[in-house]
Amino acid sequence: MLSRMRVPGPDEVQVRCRATDHLDEAALGEAVALLSPAERARYRRFRFARDRRDYAAAHALLRTSLSRSGTLAPEAWTFSAHARGKPSLASEAAASLSFNLSHTHGMVACAIAPGADIGVDVERVDRPLDEDALATRFFAAVEQAHLRRCAPAQRAIGFFELWTLKEAYLKAIGVGLSHSLSEMAFELDDGHGIAFVPPPGIDSRSWQFALFEPAPRFRLAVAVRRTRGEPWRITATVTTGGHEASVAAVRASVG
Repeated sequence: MLSRMRVPGPDEVQVRCRATDHLDEAALGEAVALLSPAERARYRRFRFARDRRDYAAAHALLRTSLSRSGTLAPEAWTFSAHARGKPSLASEAAASLSFNLSHTHGMVACAIAPGADIGVDVERVDRPLDEDALATRFFAAVEQAHLRRCAPAQRAIGFFELWTLKEAYLKAIGVGLSHSLSEMAFELDDGHGIAFVPPPGIDSRSWQFALFEPAPRFRLAVAVRRTRGEPWRITATVTTGGHEASVAAVRASVG
């Protein structure tokens, strides 16, 4: 029977993650069984098994998370997308819930909030890349300077903390990576804070951010628009091998 989790309060964002590296065939079959016909068709089109696994796990996680917070069975949720492709719930019964979804090789995540613009991004920090070249191309000057101050062993983590924050924000406003990443900046201080330097015309106080380490080798960022003066309570859990545990933020918005 599906376990129940209380509906997010008016000030709460719930983030759920699931590790997928060791997902067995039975668990994968259960995930696929929850997908819609269109989702199953897309699942079958992925060339590599790990991409099929992560896609199915991500969309099943979203469906079960919505059912913990809402009133429908996991397989009953229907979705629509606006002109820029950001999905939303099609059910009138769920009009008060907003969500976002992300997956990378080995980890999937979703975030749910009561009627707020929200974005989530999760990335592996151990995949090979040229942090300096990417930062020069996509990051603001203050972010490039932050990476230069990082010890070499911590540079990849620093890069992905900034990258996930940027992508979570862009997903929250519904534009994705078509928007310039260098138009906004994040300042990460030594006290585990996050300061947001927004694009022109945006009030930094209208946004809240948090960074999590759902498991070693992963970073996850959440961006949510503030709809009132009080801050959101952002909670996170990760499921590994059937066990669900709470995850504390490693960084959060200052002020």
